[in-house]
Amino acid sequence: MTRPLRFPADAAGKVKDHLAARLAATDPGVTVALNLPATWTPDRPAHVAVFDDGGAASWPVATHPMIRVTVWAKGRSAARAVASRCMGFLLADRIPGVAHTTEPSALLDARDGDNHAAMASFLLRVTIRTTA
Repeated sequence: MTRPLRFPADAAGKVKDHLAARLAATDPGVTVALNLPATWTPDRPAHVAVFDDGGAASWPVATHPMIRVTVWAKGRSAARAVASRCMGFLLADRIPGVAHTTEPSALLDARDGDNHAAMASFLLRVTIRTTA
């Protein structure tokens, strides 16, 4: 007899959808996606990208990926402000489809070598149930 087949759920997609909805109310114009669009430039409103950096699993019940949120903006203060709000939303809100969020990192500043935008990133671990 074989066990029921289970699949990892898309944690980054759930986080992206949640941030897009929350930021629409607080930061109109800010875009959110699972990547940085090739056409984005620092002259546009800030952009938030959500990445799944992998992680542990409590198979077959749940996975615990590390989610990376990176904000690109014209300046450091703008990038950090949007990233800080994203972190606050993800740690305070109930995210549909996500069991919980834990282990946030501090914000990390950087400069994009391609488009010269300021960047602010952070990590946090999410727990998300597997799907059938």
